[in-house]
Amino acid sequence: MNDPFVILWSVLIFASIAWYGFLVFYVGAKGGRELRAMTRRFDERKEDAEKGTTM
Repeated sequence: MNDPFVILWSVLIFASIAWYGFLVFYVGAKGGRELRAMTRRFDERKEDAEKGTTM
């Protein structure tokens, strides 16, 4: 395993897997926060509509 190309490609493969894992977590966390905020806004609009007020 002293071949530099094997080491290079191994590092690149593991780095890409780590990067993909980070992106999946990051995008999922940001998307979850955005969905919660959107749901809250929809609930507020619904309450305002029931009260007879509009934004």
